[in-house]
Amino acid sequence: MAVILEKNYSRCQVTLENGIDNEGNPIFVSRTFGRIDPETTHQDLYDVMQALLELQELPVRVLRRLDDGELIVE
Repeated sequence: MAVILEKNYSRCQVTLENGIDNEGNPIFVSRTFGRIDPETTHQDLYDVMQALLELQELPVRVLRRLDDGELIVE
C-alpha cells in the first residue's frame, strides 16, 4: 500500500524584512498569496512571484510554497 498526497490547493508565503527594532534585530512581516493551482510548476510560481516582488520595496528574506492536501492510501 502506497500513501499519496492528493493536493487540494497551494499558497505562496513571502517573508519580508521591514526595518530594525530598538535592539538592532530585523523585523519581519509575512504575506501569503493563495488560490494557486496545485499543478503549477515550482519554476512558474517562482517566476511569477519574482515579478510581483519587484513591485515592492522591502527586501525578500524567504519565499515558501505551501501545498495542502489529503493523504490517501492506494
